[in-house]
Amino acid sequence: MDLTAQIIEAITAWLTSLTAQLIAPALAAVGALLFATPSFDQLPEVESVWSLVRAVTNALFVLAVLAAGILVMASGTAETRYSAKLLVPRLALAAIGANVSLTFAGELIRLNNALITGFLGADPAGATVGEFTRVLQGSHPVNQYVTILIGLWAALLALLLVALYIGRDLALLLATVLAPLALATYALPQTDEIARFWLRVFIALVFVQLVQAVLVRVGLELLRHTDWLGGPISDLISGLLLVTLLYLLFKLPFAAYHWALQQPIRLSPLALVTSARRIFV
Repeated sequence: MDLTAQIIEAITAWLTSLTAQLIAPALAAVGALLFATPSFDQLPEVESVWSLVRAVTNALFVLAVLAAGILVMASGTAETRYSAKLLVPRLALAAIGANVSLTFAGELIRLNNALITGFLGADPAGATVGEFTRVLQGSHPVNQYVTILIGLWAALLALLLVALYIGRDLALLLATVLAPLALATYALPQTDEIARFWLRVFIALVFVQLVQAVLVRVGLELLRHTDWLGGPISDLISGLLLVTLLYLLFKLPFAAYHWALQQPIRLSPLALVTSARRIFV
């Protein structure tokens, strides 16, 4: 064997080893993040910060109610009383929402986790990652270089998916902590877009996992039953199907966040001040 062949063989062996070492932890991390959302409402640190935000929000509610009551009594006109009558239910609903927001967020997360378990079984991470690993490690396509390429591609997509989900969990944590302030904005018609925006973002952050679980279930069924492709398929096609599935899993959160952000918040400080003056003066 000449020197060139030895070098190529050494590089190929190194790439094969690198692929094997990357794909296992990458898929394990995907399984840990993709199929379960932490119950943030049960973390003492999160509850402590949320309680602080809630206390600030309640203090603002008290000040708003006192100011509104003084202005209504001072004015005494029918128009002011009518405006206050419309405002009080919104204020009450916003106060209730702000004070139960942690429980609300926790229940949505638990619902999402339960639905994912229903779709993928009691151990969705273990079963799914095991199936992904079997497809990759059992594939011996056209040649060894194609195997390495598919494995590296899958590992890269898995690592990107892990990074995306770390950001998703951080955003969900921030949305949970700031929920009292966000929901408090429902008190005024001029600011309730912020509360609606928070709700869209929170739903997108939580339930994007459920959509991905459905996609994983469909993808695994397609990998197990290949009749839809006309019969048994090669290991090359199986590997490419898995890479395509990982790519779609990576793209889905962006589609969900686009849906959540499609209606930008439009708040005019001047219009807000003018509307508040009409209500209370």
